[in-house]
Amino acid sequence: MSENAAVRPVTTSIVVVGVDDTESSRRALAWAAQEAVRRGATLQVVTAWTWDAAEGAPLAAVDPGTLMEIAEETQSKAVDEIVGAMAEPPVVAREVVRATAAEALVEASRHADLVVVGTHGRGPVRSVLLGSVSQSVIKHSECPVVVMPPVHSHESRSEDVALSEG
Repeated sequence: MSENAAVRPVTTSIVVVGVDDTESSRRALAWAAQEAVRRGATLQVVTAWTWDAAEGAPLAAVDPGTLMEIAEETQSKAVDEIVGAMAEPPVVAREVVRATAAEALVEASRHADLVVVGTHGRGPVRSVLLGSVSQSVIKHSECPVVVMPPVHSHESRSEDVALSEG
């Protein structure tokens, strides 16, 4: 091992973050990566996919393998851009699963110390009608949950977070 190689302590602490192709999930990834470094934890990046993701696409053009590849590419791009740009990134574990985002994150919460999710800020009516990943994760998580608020204007601050004690 060279003198410049970083030696990372073995940790059992895990910070889970849900990642998709939205700006809110990228904000969640950036915050979770910084938190994982602060805690000396492994950053577990979870991307979920379902047939619902293919809604509106010609059924013959979409197969499970293609959806899995799209999910893997989406996750890889986000991790490379956000975590790859960090001077001292955390140890990263990646998981792409066939499930709803809420199901995947709640499952991951069973062995995590913290779950971080983004939110689209749809408001109470649309969230009730459409469902909310963040609300479901808060309700069913087995560990504390951090919800990154949406960025609506230049007045929003990246330090603003909502915390659930799971």
